[in-house]
Amino acid sequence: MQTNIKEYDESFDLTQALQKKGTKEYGFIHLAQRANGSWVNIPIMLAVGAQDGPTLVVDACNHGDEYEGTEGIIKTFEGLDVSKMKGSFIGIPALNAEAFAEMKRYNTLDFVPQDLNRIYPGGTDPMTAYVCSWYCENIIKKADAVICIHGGGNSEYLEPVVLYCGEESPVAYKSREMAQCFGFKVLWKNTRYAENSGIEDEYAYQMGIPCITPEIGGQCTRMYQRDEHKQMLETGIRNVMTLLGILEGSVPANEGVHHYDIDYIYNRNGGIHVPVKKAMDSVRKGDTLSIITNLFGEEVDRVIAPFDGVVIGYWTYSVCPPHGWVYMVGKPVDGE
Repeated sequence: MQTNIKEYDESFDLTQALQKKGTKEYGFIHLAQRANGSWVNIPIMLAVGAQDGPTLVVDACNHGDEYEGTEGIIKTFEGLDVSKMKGSFIGIPALNAEAFAEMKRYNTLDFVPQDLNRIYPGGTDPMTAYVCSWYCENIIKKADAVICIHGGGNSEYLEPVVLYCGEESPVAYKSREMAQCFGFKVLWKNTRYAENSGIEDEYAYQMGIPCITPEIGGQCTRMYQRDEHKQMLETGIRNVMTLLGILEGSVPANEGVHHYDIDYIYNRNGGIHVPVKKAMDSVRKGDTLSIITNLFGEEVDRVIAPFDGVVIGYWTYSVCPPHGWVYMVGKPVDGE
């Protein structure tokens, strides 16, 4: 079978690749060899516009079970006409390719698995840290803007939401513009931005690069909403490309958006998890979010709303572990 897949090594130079005006190509960047001779890779898709302009990097699968971003990036790349682009689209459809292949959140190739989206800017060891470090140095630092796509993975449902930085700065302002134009109705205003948090979007802010984090989908939505979510992501990415001037046209107005500052709510005891409140339900402080029972149907815990707000996401596995997050609840905030 004929393939157009390119093979690159660690010396891959994005600046040099962006000189190939009006071209599209894709392939694997080989970072390290396994004991069986196969490679640990970063997949990359390059759509380089015929004219100069900004570079947008879009990645997915920092967490290997969050596949919606992968398919959204592929769909976007396939539909781009580089002859009409002023600037470039760099797609990373599965940054944590090892975890992606294992259908798990983390890469178990590491002796002690690490959460890729908690270790930015990475390090030399173990493998996940090295993937992160190489990506930061060779791709993110050469971007004018970044979209980091996440999702519900194998364990949660969440309303489509776009996170952006909430502090007052030029990079935060541009990030908010990107979030506003993406097209989702729920925006997550991150008011707890902190340097050295290890999270990709906050690392990008620290580097002065505007970044947003769309979150969409999960295992419980894939049967019926898979194509819808791919389309929503393609539309959002193209809207941001239009905002940046990479694509021609005007950005559609996104009316009726809601800005929230979202907290994770944790349980104490594990057991059979029975959600009481579902996505976009309004809750008051003291309301029951979910009930947790043991194997005999006896209640062992009750998750209570700590403040007035709106449910954005919740744990969808029938069983939840102790001291884990089980709900995401948003407090309405000013979007300005």
